Amino acid sequence: MSNLPRPHRLNIDLGAFKEPWISYCAARHITASAAFRQIVAILLNKEGGQVADLDSKTLPGKVRKQVTMTSEEAAFVDNQAGAEGYSSTRWLIALLQARMGNGAQFGQYELEALGRSNLALLALGRNLNQIARSMNAGSSPPRDLIALTNRIDTAIQSHTKQVAEIIARNMDRWNSK
Repeated sequence: MSNLPRPHRLNIDLGAFKEPWISYCAARHITASAAFRQIVAILLNKEGGQVADLDSKTLPGKVRKQVTMTSEEAAFVDNQAGAEGYSSTRWLIALLQARMGNGAQFGQYELEALGRSNLALLALGRNLNQIARSMNAGSSPPRDLIALTNRIDTAIQSHTKQVAEIIARNMDRWNSK
């Protein structure tokens, strides 16, 4: 992932609106960013502002392609994309990226699961730091140190299994059938 600045990115704290917003977008099979851009476009149009069309001219390095599908094919794409946490366009791009050898593409559900994974790892790290501080202080380890390390080991084993399953499901999704 690139560390280059993204001058068009806007970081917004939605507070209590975040979960309803994510649910709203998921129900409509659209990313939160795409939905927000639609809202901004609507508001700017109502206010008489200039709204640039998002086409290949405004997205450097992008080429617009139009694909005509049967209603059955379109329904399949919509269903697959929705079930996997993608918009239809993003799902098709992820499919192409995987087939081009750029690796399997994580969907919204996997990204959220990996985010929870990182939080779990941070919690484990805090527990390990507490143990290390206790041992470095020269005091005798707490009585429940063995129980704590066993819980940490169990959590790590469970976490590793969950992440491996997420990665395997993701790889299976994009592999040729």
